[in-house]
Amino acid sequence: MIMNQELIAKEIKKEILVKNFNRYFDILEKSDQEPFKNKGWCKAQLLYNSIDESNKESLKEFIKMIMIESATELLAYIDGIATFKEQEYPFELFCNDTKISGSLQEYLLMDIEDNGFE
Repeated sequence: MIMNQELIAKEIKKEILVKNFNRYFDILEKSDQEPFKNKGWCKAQLLYNSIDESNKESLKEFIKMIMIESATELLAYIDGIATFKEQEYPFELFCNDTKISGSLQEYLLMDIEDNGFE
């Protein structure tokens, strides 16, 4: 399959944003698992278990917002829209000698707007 910018943006949403979001909350919702060894996960589990269902949904929406904003900010640099302070030239992403950056951020945001996060 030839990957164009639109397909790449959809795969980023599916494979990175949605899969990780679902994985994180699946883990948190299975509170019958062994206690986490990682302190960050332990704290997250305690927080998650301490809030009611309405606040859990609010937390999920907030996490979605953070994930979307982080991904789109990163794509702005990959697309060459944004540059770092000392960066002389914008980034360009190529695959098989074809430029595949330039509108990844836009396609990701359009897909989320058109189809939601899931």
